Amino acid sequence: MKLVDFIAYALSSLRERKVRAILTILGIVVGPATIISINSMVLGYSHTIVSEISNFLSPYDIVITPTGRGLSLTQYVILQLESILGVKMVIPFYSFPAFIRTSTGLEGATVFSVNINQLKIAAPAISLNKGYFPTADVQYEAVVGFQLGNPQGGYSPIRENQVIQVIVFDGDNNFTKNFLVTGILNEYGSFLGVDIDKSIIVPLAFGQTISSSYSGAIIIVNSLNQINYVVNEIKEKFGDSLDIIVAEEFIQLINNTLQSLNALLVSAGATSFIVSFMGVTTTMFTTVVERTKEIGILRALGFTRYDIITMFLTEASLMGFIGSIIGIGLGSLVSFILTEEHFGLGFSFLRELSVSPVYSPFFMVEVLIFSTLLSILAALAPAYRASKLDPNKALRYE
Repeated sequence: MKLVDFIAYALSSLRERKVRAILTILGIVVGPATIISINSMVLGYSHTIVSEISNFLSPYDIVITPTGRGLSLTQYVILQLESILGVKMVIPFYSFPAFIRTSTGLEGATVFSVNINQLKIAAPAISLNKGYFPTADVQYEAVVGFQLGNPQGGYSPIRENQVIQVIVFDGDNNFTKNFLVTGILNEYGSFLGVDIDKSIIVPLAFGQTISSSYSGAIIIVNSLNQINYVVNEIKEKFGDSLDIIVAEEFIQLINNTLQSLNALLVSAGATSFIVSFMGVTTTMFTTVVERTKEIGILRALGFTRYDIITMFLTEASLMGFIGSIIGIGLGSLVSFILTEEHFGLGFSFLRELSVSPVYSPFFMVEVLIFSTLLSILAALAPAYRASKLDPNKALRYE
């Protein structure tokens, strides 16, 4: 018999035992559906999170902060950093804890003092919802974060062109300053450990009136190839006096973590293939018993043991293929629904992201092949048993 004949015969056998074939195929569907849905969801979250982080921190950024071991981040240190080969720009900043005095009480915030035009280069996702950014040389103009302009609690929202009274803390000292709010930022998130959505961003000139030592600095390098050189130069010049965070390494760490999570979840989901393996094996053993007399007739007509094995394996492969196709489609649909509903893989912070599943055609083909081969493997023992039946006894089987 030709392969086409084996396929036609297998389809005919499946139609004759329709209910059992459908139940077996449904058992096969579980594995591919689980794997595809998990993989597509994690890839979607991975792509979204890495994109979000890339907006917060450019891959060309290196962030440094003093460790408190003897070195202050003064203007002299900034000039030394700017002299390192490969450094395009150094953006010093101040970060002060603060309270905003409102009609309903004091609201916690952070005063982030920086050259705002340079900050927009280091953090390209920072943008205005309304208003305009402060003029660089005007100390007491400010833009406020999204949550300050759109508070969730009982605090009064801060409006554009409003003058706010801010209590700024610098070590053991505190003082009160008034700022004219020139704009409200779009929703952003955290940057350098500062919640920008609850921050007051003011020109660098304001921080310079308070302290000659910066809270930290963002170093932008010319190319990704120069990052390691710049980091090594910083360590050589300043030793362990500065903490160094490399944005590219941070992005890669997040990516690797999500890939590991994907591998873990896919491995856990792969246990569902046991269901399909046992289902196919049980079905094929039952089929062999029911079709004993049919096997005897086929052997009497000249079918070889190889033909009998091929016949049963073809039947199993068809169920595996059909189940895999349905499972891949169902898994794709489930991952779309789950990401649309913002289940966030069980992590609440992921539910705030707008995520779409990412489908890997290559992975889908791998799942299709694996699931089909697993069905064939599950049918090997029943098929071999069928081929070993004595034709004379099989013909007399009732």
